[in-house]
Order: sequence, then C-alpha cells, then structure tokens
Amino acid sequence: MIETIEALMPSSSLDISSALMIISLCALIDILSPGVLTVTAYLLLTQPNQLSSRLFVFLFITQLGYFITGLLLYFGGNSLLKRIEQLSQFDFINWFYILLGAVLVLISFSKPKETTKKRLISFIPKNTTIKGMIILGIIVFLIEFVTALPYFYSIFLMNHQTIETTPAILIIIGYNLVMVLPSLLLLGVNIIFKERLQ
Repeated sequence: MIETIEALMPSSSLDISSALMIISLCALIDILSPGVLTVTAYLLLTQPNQLSSRLFVFLFITQLGYFITGLLLYFGGNSLLKRIEQLSQFDFINWFYILLGAVLVLISFSKPKETTKKRLISFIPKNTTIKGMIILGIIVFLIEFVTALPYFYSIFLMNHQTIETTPAILIIIGYNLVMVLPSLLLLGVNIIFKERLQ
C-alpha cells in the first residue's frame, strides 16, 4: 500500500489549488462507501421516525474513527500505514471480501420465494438502540478503513505538500463531511418529505 501511494505522489510540488482538487476527487471516490450507505438505507426503511438520532450516532462514530486515523497518519505517517497494511494482509479480511462479493453476485441472480423473503426480513431487527448504533459504527469503520486508499493518499499528499497543521485538520474534517454527504442528503430528503414518503 505504501509503495502504491508513494508511486502516485507527484514528482514536483503542486500549487495548493491543484492539491485541493486532487483531495476533493479522492473524497468523491470515498462517497461510495457501501457500509455507510447500507446502514443509512436500513435505518431509512426500518426506522424512519428514529432516523435522525440513530443515523447521527452511526455517522459520528464512523467519521470519528476516520478523523482520528487521519490525524494519526498526518502526524505519524509511514509507521501507522505499515500497521494498517499488515491488517489488510490478514487472510480473514481478504476472504471476507471475496465471500461477501460472491454471495452478493449469487443473490443478484436469484429470485427468492415469498416465504424466503419473509424469513430473511424477520432476521433484520426493526429497532436499534444508540448503543447498537455505536457498535455498528465501530464494526463498519474497522471493516472499511483498511481499504480507504483515497483517504490515505490525501493525507500523504498533504504531508508531501507540507500543508500546515490547521489547514490540514480543516481539510480532513471537510473530507469526512464529503464522505457522508449521501447519507446526510437522504436524511434531509426524509425530513422534508417525511409525510409523502410514509
């Protein structure tokens, strides 16, 4: 992972506007976070009345994890990324993604019976607690952050460009907000058109 990031670094120093444009593109790539979008859709469909509180807790936990990781990378750099790279080399994580992908592909080609649908739906909890959302946020973060190459690249680009601490922290905060933009937009649509959607 470190070799990939270093290979993608610009050979010469960029101006700040070009660096910010690259970081913005990385943030737009990270918008497509399957875990965050799946949980948002789940809450929207099962708990529209408690969507705001549950979603905010979930998003806060996941983005707090990314923010802390971003700060540690900004100030710690290579040593932390090497440890993250070691995590991504665990067979468990690789097999998890392979099996999940295979299951999703198989599901997409099958048409379940009504009884199967009802049985599957019965396994999905209709109510979640704040504690449950905190645990879910931690789990989603731990699964997804080892694959967050655009995020890691953006942090290293800021180090490469020697962007000062305060602007770098503000950029990390802005990046995290962009990552959850679809979830916040869905929440806004739900609040504005709540009666029509129900």
